[in-house]
Amino acid sequence: MQNAGLYQDQVVHVADIHFWRVVLNPLRLMNKRFLGNLTVLLKRRYEFPTENAEPFADAVAATGVKTVIMTGDFTSTSLDGEFELAVRFVRGMRDRGLTVHVLAGNHDVYTFEAWRAARFEQYFAEFLPEGGYPSLQHLPGGTSLILVPTVCPRHLSTRGLVTAETIEEVSDLLTKCGPRVIVAAHYPVLHHTHGYTSSRWRRLENAKALRTALAASGRRILYLCGHVHRFSYERDRDNPNIEHLSSDGFFRRAARTGVDGEFVEIGVTGEGFRVRRHMHRQTWRVLEESPR
Repeated sequence: MQNAGLYQDQVVHVADIHFWRVVLNPLRLMNKRFLGNLTVLLKRRYEFPTENAEPFADAVAATGVKTVIMTGDFTSTSLDGEFELAVRFVRGMRDRGLTVHVLAGNHDVYTFEAWRAARFEQYFAEFLPEGGYPSLQHLPGGTSLILVPTVCPRHLSTRGLVTAETIEEVSDLLTKCGPRVIVAAHYPVLHHTHGYTSSRWRRLENAKALRTALAASGRRILYLCGHVHRFSYERDRDNPNIEHLSSDGFFRRAARTGVDGEFVEIGVTGEGFRVRRHMHRQTWRVLEESPR
């Protein structure tokens, strides 16, 4: 990011990587994974070209920003093979000198079996915050970072869940934060923005209660999320101390726009946040963004 000396902290947001594997064994398709595997066969393997993973990671490292927040959906159907690819990729980010903070996405708990086996926690154990989630971290310049768990398995829908207990814990963590806070989760707390509209089957349950708790803190908050595969940056109309930022998939190929991947660079200043969107369309292009 240009003028790095002006920033208290800098982070990169990476969302929705969706490493995938095609399942051929019918015995492994006796649950929701049947639908997920069908999606991989017909769509996801074309939409998420995994050969872009490493060169795009190089592009993140080339920004000079040393902190990366990854808000989940490392996998497509919570397969061991997908997790192996994902954790190898995240270790590669770390090997590039980056500090990586991770959260699970709904595809990382795609089946009840994966949830019970704590497959995400097993594979990403070395990257998990001490004490689990929700977690309060402090970035090198003093900016507070709260990681909020919002996922759970579902039989058919992709709805998330933030429990009342989690919201209470987040409220308590906010009292220990400075004036500017980055809050990261997989799901948005806004159901409709200029960039996306979430159907009722894809929304976060208790989103309004979490949003209310964030607003009540009085802190200047940037809420980061993924899940919707759309870029959106908006100021909360009801709670002006909150800005909402969702990023598109890290190497998602969007035929409609010609963009085949993106990440977002964030600088924390004394006044708030500055956002730069990195989009790959044959080459990398960078746009300064302001909340709508």
